[in-house]
Formats: sequence, C-alpha cells, structure tokens
Amino acid sequence: MAKTRYIVSDLHLGAGDYLDDFDQDESFISFLDTVAKRRSAELIINGDFIDFVAVNLDKTSTRPFSRLGSTEGESLARLERVLEAHNDLFVSLRVFMEKSHRVVLIPGNHDIDLFWPRVRDRLLEELGGPDSDHFHFECSGIYRTGSLYVEHGNQFYADSVFEDFTHPFLRDPKTGELRLERSWGNCFLEYFSNGMMSERNPFINNVRPIPNMVFLGIQDESWWFKMAYGYKLTRFMSKVGFPPFKESRELLRRKREGRIDTWGYSRKRFMDLVSGRGRVEMPGVEDAEMLSSAFPEDDDEEEAGRDDLLLDSLATREDALSVAAREILLGDEGIDVVVFGHDHRYYSNELQPVLGGRKGKFYVNTGTWIPMLFLTRTKRQLRWRDLEDESLYQQLLTYAVVKKGLSGTTASLRRIARTVSKHREEAGAETA
Repeated sequence: MAKTRYIVSDLHLGAGDYLDDFDQDESFISFLDTVAKRRSAELIINGDFIDFVAVNLDKTSTRPFSRLGSTEGESLARLERVLEAHNDLFVSLRVFMEKSHRVVLIPGNHDIDLFWPRVRDRLLEELGGPDSDHFHFECSGIYRTGSLYVEHGNQFYADSVFEDFTHPFLRDPKTGELRLERSWGNCFLEYFSNGMMSERNPFINNVRPIPNMVFLGIQDESWWFKMAYGYKLTRFMSKVGFPPFKESRELLRRKREGRIDTWGYSRKRFMDLVSGRGRVEMPGVEDAEMLSSAFPEDDDEEEAGRDDLLLDSLATREDALSVAAREILLGDEGIDVVVFGHDHRYYSNELQPVLGGRKGKFYVNTGTWIPMLFLTRTKRQLRWRDLEDESLYQQLLTYAVVKKGLSGTTASLRRIARTVSKHREEAGAETA
C-alpha cells in the first residue's frame, strides 16, 4: 500500500517537433529518481500525459468539422512517434515500476486514444509489461482510493466534453469503421490551431484563452493571414458552432426529457457547462515575477518550505473545477482530497483547508509542465508579435503530494527545478 502519492498532469508529450510543448524530459526523470527513493510510492498521471492531438501524421483519414476522430491504426502511429521522441522518459517510468513502485494513468481529453486496446498494449510493452500491482489504467476516468478523488477535469467543460468518456468510440455511418469520438476542442485544435502553428509561430498552443489569441493574430498579422484564418474561423464556426458539438446539444435535450444519464454529470452540471455558466477567471497571482516566486525550487522535495507559497483559499476561487471540487468535498462520499488538472492553472487551498465548516478538506490543481501565457492575467496590452517573447511564459513544474497520517489525509502543491531536455536541444541544433 502506497504511503505517499505523487500526482502530475498535463505533460503533453508530443513527437519532438515544433508542435511538441514538452521539453522537460530530464526534469521528469530526475523527479522520478527522487520519488523512487521513497518506499512504496505511487505516481498518478492525471490526464493529458501524451498529446495525441498535437502529433501530425503524413496522411490521416479524419475529416474537418467531424466528431469522428482517429482510427486505432492512426492513434497507434501517433504513439510510436511520441515513444521515439521521449524514449528516455519512458525508460525511466519502466525503471520506476521495477523498483516496486506503482504508476496510475488516468486518461484526459488529449490522450483519449489510450482507450484503444492496441495503443494501450503498445504503451505497456514499452513500459516492460508491468502487472496490476505496478501499473493501473483508470478506464473510468476517476481514480478513487480512500478519501482521495482524482479526475482530469475535462468533462466539466463544454469544449472538451465526451458524451461517454468510458467508451469514447463512434461508428462511421458511411464505412462502418470504429473511430474515436472527438471533443469540440480537439476538433478545433486539429483544424485551426495546429494549422496556425509553424516554426514561425511555435507559441500558438501555449496561449490561453484560445479565442483571444486567435483574434490577436487576425488583427495584427498580414492581410493574407487575416483573410486565410478569418475564413477558416468563420467556416469552422458555421459548420460546428459553439461548443459542444451539435450532437451534444441533442444529448442535452434528451437529458432534459429524462431519457438518458451520461456518466459524470448531474443535470445541473451538464446544463451549466453547455451554457457556459460557472467559468470565471481565477483571482490570484497576476504577473511573471510573482508567479516565478510562488513556489520554492527544492532539490529535496520532502523538505520544501510552505510559508512562502502564494495560494488562494478554496472559498475565493470560482470556476468549473473549483465548484465541482467543493461539491465533491462536501458530499457524503467521505472525500477529503480532490485533485484536478486540465485547465493548466495551478491551485491549492492547503494553507486554509477548511470548507463549509469542515476541516481537512483539500483541493489541488496540479497545473501543467508546459510553458503557458494567460492573456487574461497579464497587465500588458499585448500584440501578436509580443507572443514570441519567451519571457512572458511561465513554466512551473508543479505536482501534488498526498499523504495519509494520524490526523487524516493531507495534500500539498510543490514544484521542482527545470532543465532543458536533450530532444529539444537536438531539435534546435537540427534547425540551426
């Protein structure tokens, strides 16, 4: 039984090209080496471990504007490219499990491809074929152990929702072929954002909110760019509409009639996410200097100081995930710790773990390991060309630590020092 659980999310491993946002292979390997020194540790990777959406193939059968995504063969081909680009990282995971530790893998909206049997079998083969004592794939999307609740969080947002997250497959009505279901956001990224991305604009996938970034480009780029991508955006919205897909709106209508009950949603929760209610910006750290000092970078993660963390209390945060966390923590299921990812915003209420008069209630969002720029949080009036400035982006390698002690289960948010991975250095050398 694991004494300590370490939780990361949103690594977004890609194919090692300009679409690959993950450049912290060495940092992650060092993190695993440190965790492996503990006894009976469990590593929980909470969604978007592999970014299948950001891996392009020379030829694909997916169609624009369609909920019908990759075939099993296409997802497998994407996985092979990621395994090749981040070989050392997967070797380190294999060694970690060989030292009697456990890895739990929870799928997210960017690695929904892991539901394909051949894709998951290939990943397990790369990891040395671990048994269930050392590896667990959480096909329900929710990992629950004791008073700990871990979920990626995409199912709370209209642009990343899947109608059946536990079985994300659709039958092509024309060919009868089985394909992955695509969320609205995945469809948008593959059609629009990935098309905008090039070695000239490598920052596209690291800027949020995406609509704000898109309109910056349309306003400030050349007339050719404005016309081309303005047309693409108009065409996409006319075909697909606002999130979620039109089929998901039909699902909502049927839910109102009480005909179905999709996994993961109360009636209010699904209606709120479709209508966009409950999605407001997180108050808190606003500029780069404060962000960079919000967490200590410690060589010994167990000795990290807690007093200098700039963290909000759960009572002050209002967005889809914090509202969901509050409902879960105050429910009757005996949950004391909720951990989400997905929105790339780190968060913890560990300094004030009191909710609704109940003590020892922790909510942590583990953030992401890729560089991010939130346009809604910067005080500068940015233009399109400013997005090339790497100093504007924050890369906080954050993770959660969950422990069970005499006083109950506790959770904290920490970070590690970052390095530059070999595969990104090699890519830079090739470009030069």
